[in-house]
Amino acid sequence: MASPDPRRSWALSFALLLGAYAAGVGAVLFAPEGSPVATFWPASAFTVPALALATRRRWVLLVPAVFLVSVATNLTGGRAVEVSLGFGLANTAEGVVAALVLTAGLTRPPRLSSQEDVLRLLATAAAGAAVIGLIAATTVELAGTGTFLTTLRSTAASHAAALVTLLPVALLVGQKVGRWTAEHSAQLMMLVALTLLIFAPSGTLIIALPPLVALTWGALRLGIRVLSFELAGFALVVSLLNAQGRGPFAIATNGGAEDVLAAGAATQLFLLCAAVITLPLAVAALQSEVLLDRVRADELIFRRNFTESLVGMVFLAVEEVPASPDGDDDEVGLDLRIVDLNDTAVEILGGDRQHLVDASLLDLVELDDDFGEALEGTLAGERDGWQADVPLIGSRAGHVTMALSRLSEVSDEPLLAAQLLDVTSEHEARRSLEIAERLTSTTLDTAACIIMVTGLDGTVLRVNKATSEITGYPASHLIGRPVWELGLVPADAEDIAALLMWPNRSGVPVAREADALTRSGEKLRIVWNTNIVHDDQGASAFAVMTGIDVTAERATAGLVNHLMEASFTTALVGVDTGGRISVVNSGTEHLLGFDRHELVGTPFVDLLKSSELLERTGADSPEEAFAILVRGLGHDGETKARDWTWVNKDGADQLVSMTLSVSQDDLAARSGYLCVARDVSEQRHSQEMLIAALDKERTAVERLRALDQAKNEFVSTVSHELRTPVTSIVGYVEMLRDGEVAEPLPAQVPLLDTIDRNGQRLISMINDLLMLSGFDSDNVQWRHDPVDLVETLRPVEDAVRPLLRDRDLKLIIRPPGRPVRVTGDRAQLERVMINLLSNAVKFTEDGGEVELLLTEERGEAVLKVSDTGIGIPIDEQDELFQRFFRASTAQHRQIQGTGLGLSIVAAIVQGHGGRIEVDSAHLQGSTFTVRIPLARLHRLTHSA
Repeated sequence: MASPDPRRSWALSFALLLGAYAAGVGAVLFAPEGSPVATFWPASAFTVPALALATRRRWVLLVPAVFLVSVATNLTGGRAVEVSLGFGLANTAEGVVAALVLTAGLTRPPRLSSQEDVLRLLATAAAGAAVIGLIAATTVELAGTGTFLTTLRSTAASHAAALVTLLPVALLVGQKVGRWTAEHSAQLMMLVALTLLIFAPSGTLIIALPPLVALTWGALRLGIRVLSFELAGFALVVSLLNAQGRGPFAIATNGGAEDVLAAGAATQLFLLCAAVITLPLAVAALQSEVLLDRVRADELIFRRNFTESLVGMVFLAVEEVPASPDGDDDEVGLDLRIVDLNDTAVEILGGDRQHLVDASLLDLVELDDDFGEALEGTLAGERDGWQADVPLIGSRAGHVTMALSRLSEVSDEPLLAAQLLDVTSEHEARRSLEIAERLTSTTLDTAACIIMVTGLDGTVLRVNKATSEITGYPASHLIGRPVWELGLVPADAEDIAALLMWPNRSGVPVAREADALTRSGEKLRIVWNTNIVHDDQGASAFAVMTGIDVTAERATAGLVNHLMEASFTTALVGVDTGGRISVVNSGTEHLLGFDRHELVGTPFVDLLKSSELLERTGADSPEEAFAILVRGLGHDGETKARDWTWVNKDGADQLVSMTLSVSQDDLAARSGYLCVARDVSEQRHSQEMLIAALDKERTAVERLRALDQAKNEFVSTVSHELRTPVTSIVGYVEMLRDGEVAEPLPAQVPLLDTIDRNGQRLISMINDLLMLSGFDSDNVQWRHDPVDLVETLRPVEDAVRPLLRDRDLKLIIRPPGRPVRVTGDRAQLERVMINLLSNAVKFTEDGGEVELLLTEERGEAVLKVSDTGIGIPIDEQDELFQRFFRASTAQHRQIQGTGLGLSIVAAIVQGHGGRIEVDSAHLQGSTFTVRIPLARLHRLTHSA
């Protein structure tokens, strides 16, 4: 239980009332002659704390006591009864009002430890002075012993000065007294000397400010308690000396009653100013000292936390360093220099403190690429900090969790704090755990059987990859559900349920075979093996259910039986290692005419024609021949299919295609041989007929190839022969148009233009035919020069631009931002672009758009020419690149052309190892895409 505050005791309250009586009697006795009021009233500094320090319940007794003490004080001082009663009422009202103001909003006794407390003290003095000034002035005015204004001014000043200079002493009761030092003595001597120097003389008028120097010294250096006592003593001494007519304020008056009151009021105002100046300074000094002690304590705590922390603490300074090693680069980077670190950080980073201080943290830990951005954000105040697990790269290997934050927010040189937590052991343990988990997961996922881990209640906890692959159920569908609801384990599997209900049984696994339904409804035959897994303490942890899909094995066994019994023409003969027949199928019976029991147990070589067997193997006996046969099975364990002659039951020859293979058991041991034979008598006869037919067809193909060659030579010859006369015709027409022979008539000019236009078309067609003939020849030679397709775009555009004259078409060329290099013939590659763009312009109506786009995709140069023209029907696109083919849309619209341009493009692209594609539809525009491999060096550079 907390002890009661001594400042709220009855003893202190009565002591203050006695002090108020004594101080009031003294003030009345020392009041100037003829003055209705005292010039200094220290009694108010006793009555106000008597009420302020007491609880409200005591006011019932204290308020009347204050009134009685005030009346008794004035009566003792010789004042009239009515004046004493009025002054008693005034003093009581002052005490109540001042105490209420002083304690307003407080739950504890008032103190003087902050500037708010100083303001509260001044408000208390102002309120008390106003109340007593009004009541005292009214009392004097009614009694006829003085004037209202003079009394108001003198009383208010004296009481305000008394409260401000003397009340702090009462408010500081109970605080510890500091040790008396030489500075205290020096300051006190200075205050006494200056006070006596200024206020003791009675014949010299000097200023009253020098004592404030000593009081300010005390306020700033000696504390609020010393200042409060010195201020109280100073006020009493100055008031007494002024009452005796000494000091600058008394000397300035003429000695009259009103002058004496004026001098007293001026003295009290001076004291009030001295208190107002020094008290805030003392409180500020006290707050600074408290704050400094708190900072020192926090620094001590921080230093202890820093040095004794189990977490590595590092202080870092951010420095700018050149981004390049030689320091010539204009760009700068950021470096983190270690300013200080604790012992834990030294142990974590390795080495010693001397070498670590001023070292770069970036040389001790390996930071990822995102750290630079995080550091800039932290320095800019955009983020609180950065944290990550990083490896050590200094003298000590390991891993730490590093948390970086900024300490200073406004400093020009930011200081960072890094916390290091050694997680090497945890990292290694986590790594080992991850390896073990990875090994477990790999083992489970590589197992080609169903593996389900369940809890002891049958809830599926984990499944392997094969479970989903075999059953079709995703892991999310199986995990978390009871195994009985999945349709994989039979609901009546009582032995498995018993194992889960009594997991501490003998430990013998439960095995059973049952059907399971997959997600698609397929039925599988599963062999289940279930057992309980125990933890380190031997307690049951969970169950592991392993299911092997034997559907194929069961189906295979049935299929084998079916195959052996099925009626078909292929003979299957099983032979043991001794060369005797162990099993035959029905096909063997049908092929040879023997019954099965007649063949089983007989030598296998008896089925083959003896002379042929001995001739092919070079053996002297059938037994040796069989050994040679099985010895030649080779690494594959199977002979190639070969025609052999078998002997049937009637002794007739039967031509069969036979293979002999090794039959092995699970341990790869040779357990016998399997002979597969098929009757090929009719097939061989058919093959002979087919060979004869193929010979005839080959002869026809050779004749067609010769005919095609002759056609190509004819086209080439005709083209050569036509180009000379056509060129002459075009030349003579040009001469006629130019008027070199005779000026043509106006009616003849259109005719000459028609002849020239058609002649140019013939020349173009002849050149195309010659070019295609050259492509068809075996000795065509393609140039293999390095070509930058970007550089060819400008000549191509210049060649196509004339086609746009008098046309309302938009041509867009979209080059890439970097070179596109291929190996080939630049002129031919330009021809590809020109032909594609010319076709696009030709087959696009006015108002449309033609676009050429050049890009790179996956090691290929991609050229796309698209238009918004009439398009190509889908069913005609297969013939698009054949010679002389023209789409129906072009024919219907009577668009001129030879049908050779795209065949030339296809031949050039194919000669460069590329391919061409078309994407079009009727009236939907067309897009031709050419893909040519990039030059090898360019591909390597681009991929790097």
